[in-house]
Amino acid sequence: MARRKVITVEVSRRVLWIGAEAYPLQNIARATTVRIKPQRAKAVGRFLKSVLVTGILAVAGLAVAQSGEVSGDDQELITRGVAVTASVLVAAFLLPLIVVLLTRTYYALVIETSGNPRTLLASLDRNEVHELVRDIMRAIEDPAFAGFTKHMTTYNIGSMRDFYNASGAGSVGRMGT
Repeated sequence: MARRKVITVEVSRRVLWIGAEAYPLQNIARATTVRIKPQRAKAVGRFLKSVLVTGILAVAGLAVAQSGEVSGDDQELITRGVAVTASVLVAAFLLPLIVVLLTRTYYALVIETSGNPRTLLASLDRNEVHELVRDIMRAIEDPAFAGFTKHMTTYNIGSMRDFYNASGAGSVGRMGT
């Protein structure tokens, strides 16, 4: 589970503050919300493929145990070993699947400056991030805007500092670190 903390997001004197990071409003070209959704279908596919390979190997091991070349005591030992090994492998493959299936969808604030786009915070509440984007853009558009202060819960997720390609229709995606 992602660790969470409450941070202060503030626009004051034409500067966007997110925690201890400062971004002058005149340097922000764009702010957007990106949905970070766990890849559940991929995780299920990996699990099924792994279980299938384990099953094939288990059947092969059992076929060796049942062949006439192995004595009775060795057959039982091989059969138990195959069963225990297959069970341990399936349990090991099941753990990452459960982690991905239990991972929630996050909504991240991404701003673009003259450099690469940056993911600054992630929230479970899509509307909260959308409202923050609107407030930031209003502060950019209106120099007389007094500013705002919000306390938001942000989550430390694995891709928090990854860059996102947020330009063009349908091209939002992870670019890497």
